[in-house]
Amino acid sequence: MRIGFIGPAGDTDLSVLREATEFLLGDANAEQAIYLGEDGAADRLAEIWMAELQEGAEGDFLASAAALAVDGSPTAIESLLEREEQARRLSRLRTLPPAPARAVEMMEDRILLAVHDKSILDEEDIANASVIVYGRSQEALLKRFGPRYFFTPGPLSGGTVGLFEADDEGRISVAAYAPTGEPLWREVLQGRRSKVSVSR
Repeated sequence: MRIGFIGPAGDTDLSVLREATEFLLGDANAEQAIYLGEDGAADRLAEIWMAELQEGAEGDFLASAAALAVDGSPTAIESLLEREEQARRLSRLRTLPPAPARAVEMMEDRILLAVHDKSILDEEDIANASVIVYGRSQEALLKRFGPRYFFTPGPLSGGTVGLFEADDEGRISVAAYAPTGEPLWREVLQGRRSKVSVSR
């Protein structure tokens, strides 16, 4: 299982947000990418992206596929399949629920709690979570406090996105990448079934 995290875009060009999203949901093969901002940038990107995918499309996917199967060119069929793949990818871009709600994800035996501003969390929230992921920050950070980790990719303008991954042996790692996909660092989180392993 893989979950990507993207920090607030702020004034960053939406093309960078799209690049980060395409990397996490494409090359990194994350099941979902969660946008940690409250600025509406992910919604704006989704609207633009979907409008591009629908431009020139006639009817739904099945109707278009049936029509192209009869007399469509290989290029037209390939274009339809690519549009459908892009639409599926876009559907895996998530945004946080409005505060004070929190996004909760399970990875193996760990609870990941995601919020924009970690100051809204109370002691019970923190006590029940293994990893707290937040968006409001000046820079990317991974910090361990006892059995818990706090992670933020920082603002998107800082050039970092995060990817959590659970492997077949139950270990969970967090990795930082540039929005282009260039690896920056990776750490295996300590826990009941894992040891620390850092590579830079």
